[in-house]
Amino acid sequence: MTLSQKSVGGGANDSFEAVPGDRRSVLLDHIEPNPQQPRRRFDPEEEGALAESIRRHGVLQPLLVTPSTTRPERFLLVAGERRWRAARKAGLAEAPVTIIAADAQRRAELALVENMQRADLGPMERASAYQTLIHDFGMTQAQVAEIVGVSRSTVTNTLRLRKLDEEMQQALAEGRITESHGRTLAGISDPVTRHRLFLRMLTGRLNLRQAERAARRVLAPPRRPDVELEHVAERLQWRLGTRVRFVGTRKRGRIQIEYRDPEDLDTLLSMLLPE
Repeated sequence: MTLSQKSVGGGANDSFEAVPGDRRSVLLDHIEPNPQQPRRRFDPEEEGALAESIRRHGVLQPLLVTPSTTRPERFLLVAGERRWRAARKAGLAEAPVTIIAADAQRRAELALVENMQRADLGPMERASAYQTLIHDFGMTQAQVAEIVGVSRSTVTNTLRLRKLDEEMQQALAEGRITESHGRTLAGISDPVTRHRLFLRMLTGRLNLRQAERAARRVLAPPRRPDVELEHVAERLQWRLGTRVRFVGTRKRGRIQIEYRDPEDLDTLLSMLLPE
């Protein structure tokens, strides 16, 4: 009897040699979670619904595992942790698996890709997963982008979220602010301004477009005063006897002339509109 025949027909039996490409049923207690799993948050309601489905229909898609290098007859989960967790919750003793050969880097890559394809990862989970591939395995941002199937700028912008304060990262992970909000905050270097903007986002007083406009104002270089217009304003103030202010530039703007009461207004109009 071949290994594959025994695996399919004989139920859970982990005592055979693990061959890459083999499919068999494995005891769930003999499968350990992937230490490179990028997903950190598991929705209890979603997990409960999946457990109920598995209780009725079984695990329809095999888990992806690789033999453990430290514990004989044990396996490391490469992809499918949510199914593994739900199967345990459903009371199953075993589940179908597909065995592959995968080192730590490959496990991290496959776990990230599977979660990305299922749109299961939040922005902070993606940022941590990208950082793991870069820091632990020496990959470049371009290589990470190629594996995941996104642009390098997307990887760069996602990694910048890790620079946010812990409070902001937590709010982002919990969905209290959006990823776009997080990227806007990450672009502000001044911590006081960044935190003030964050609080306004958190309380709902600032939508994304307003937040981006506020950030652009913060990041914009200060305007140099137009010396010529200031000189003209001084001359007008002397001639009209009231404050005159230019708002804008010579290319486009407006002139503000102050008056204190109706009589003051009449005097100004008589000077500006002589009969």
